Amino acid sequence: MLTSNSKEKERSLSFLCCWYLGRRRVAMLLLLSLAFVVFVLGSYTINKESNSPNIHQSIETMDFGSNQTPISRELTSFYTKESDNDHVRDPFLWNGIGGSDVDVNHPPPFLPSWHHHPCDSFSFPPPPPPGMRRPGPRPCPVCYLPPEEALAHMPKYPFESPLLKNLTYIREESPVKPEESEGGSEFGGYPSLEHRTNSFDIKESMTVHCGFIKGTKPGHQTGFDIDEDILHELDQSHDVIVASAIFGKYDIIQEPVNISEMARKNIPFYMFVDEETHLYLKNTSSYTDDNKRVGLWRIIVVHNVPYTDARRNGKVPKLLLHRLFPNVRYSIWVDAKLQLVVDPYQILERFLWRTNSSFAISRHYRRFDVFVEAEANKAARKYDNASIDYQVEFYKKEGLTPYTEAKLPITSDVPEGCTIIREHIPITNLFTCVWFNEVDRFTSRDQLSFAIARDKIREKVDWSINMFLDCERRNFVKQVKAEETTVVFRF
Repeated sequence: MLTSNSKEKERSLSFLCCWYLGRRRVAMLLLLSLAFVVFVLGSYTINKESNSPNIHQSIETMDFGSNQTPISRELTSFYTKESDNDHVRDPFLWNGIGGSDVDVNHPPPFLPSWHHHPCDSFSFPPPPPPGMRRPGPRPCPVCYLPPEEALAHMPKYPFESPLLKNLTYIREESPVKPEESEGGSEFGGYPSLEHRTNSFDIKESMTVHCGFIKGTKPGHQTGFDIDEDILHELDQSHDVIVASAIFGKYDIIQEPVNISEMARKNIPFYMFVDEETHLYLKNTSSYTDDNKRVGLWRIIVVHNVPYTDARRNGKVPKLLLHRLFPNVRYSIWVDAKLQLVVDPYQILERFLWRTNSSFAISRHYRRFDVFVEAEANKAARKYDNASIDYQVEFYKKEGLTPYTEAKLPITSDVPEGCTIIREHIPITNLFTCVWFNEVDRFTSRDQLSFAIARDKIREKVDWSINMFLDCERRNFVKQVKAEETTVVFRF
C-alpha cells in the first residue's frame, strides 16, 4: 500500500512537471514569434524611411512651456493642419502636367503616391523634457522636398484671383495733399479717405494708389529712382526672385547658404540699397561698380529716396515688389538682418504650393493682438506714442477688435513681417498696395496695419493668407547677429 501510494505520487508529480514545462515551451515559442514579427516590421519601417524624401530639420524645437497663453496653445495645434484657403488648385497642375496631360494609370515619377504628398507622414516631434528646454523662440522642424522635386510642384497655372482680374495704378505728376488728410506722402500720392475706402471695394477692374505716383514707370523719376542701366533688368521675366533691402546702413549683407545650383542659375537675388549704404559697401566689401554684386546679391542702388525714415524707405521694395518687377511670378522677401538658409524652391513648395496659398507670412511668436502689439511698440519706443495711439484709435472706429479665439480659423492679427512669400496676382498685389498705403498714411510699423488691410479685403472676397508658425520661419532664415543658430540635418 505504501509502495503503491508512493508510485502514484511520483506519476502525478511527473505529469505536473511535464505539463508545466510544456506551457513554458509554448510561452517561449510565442515570445520568439512575437519578437520575429517586431523585427520584420521594424526592418520594413527603417527601409521605408530610408527611401523617404529629404527632410531638413532643425535640432532645436519650440518651447511649449508654461508661458503659453490659451490662444498660443490653440494656435500650436494648427501646425499640422492645412491652410484654410478655399481656393484649392487642382493638385496635379504642376509644371506642365495637368488636365488631359495626366495619365491616371501612370502618375508622374516625382509623385510617390497619387493621393499623398511625400511629407504627409511628417509629424511634429514632442517637446523636450522641461530641464532641456532653451528659453526664447526657437526653430522647429519643417519637412521640405528636395529642390528638384519642389520645383516640379510649381503650379502650371496662376492661383485664381477672386473677383479682381485687372489692377492698374494711379499716376499724377503733381499730387496735392487733401485738406482732410493727416498723413501720406508725395510718393504715395496723398490718397484721400474716399480713395482709401474705394480701394477696399473689390471689383473686377480697379485703379488704386500704390506708390510711384509720378514718372513714367517705377524707378524712373518717381522718387525711389534706379539707374537706367539696371532699370531694364527689372522688366525681365522670372518665375522666382528673392529680394531684400538695406537703407541707412543698418544691416550687413548676409550671403544665402544651402542654395541649389538650379536656384543659383535661375533665381536672381536683388538687394536694394540707398546711396549711404552703397558708399559703405564700396569701402567695406568685395563690391565694385563694375560687377555690382556681393556674393549672390545683385546690388541695386536707389537714388532720391522718398522718405527721411530709412525703415519707411525699406517698405517700398518690401510691399511693392510687384510694381518694381512687373513680370515676376513669385517672390520671397527677406529682411536684410536675416540669412536665408533653405533653397527658395523648397520654401515656395512648403508654404505656397503645398497649402494652395497665394500669400504666406509667419505670425508673431508671442503676440496675436494689434492692441497688444501697439503697446509693445510704445514700450520699446519704436515709434512716437501719439502716432501709434492715433492709428489704433482710427482702426477701432473702423471696427477692429482685439484678437480672440472667436476669429479662428484666422490665427493671428500680428505678423512677423521680416519674410513674405507671395505669388504676384491681382488680389495679392492689391493687398500689398493697400497695406503700403496704410504704412504711408500712418506709422511705418507694418505689424499694426496688416490686420485691417487683410480683413477689409476678406469682407469682400473669399481669400485668405497662410499665417504659418514663427518657429517654421526660423527654420529657413536665421539672424546671424543674434546668438540663435539653426542646424540643419538632411535625411
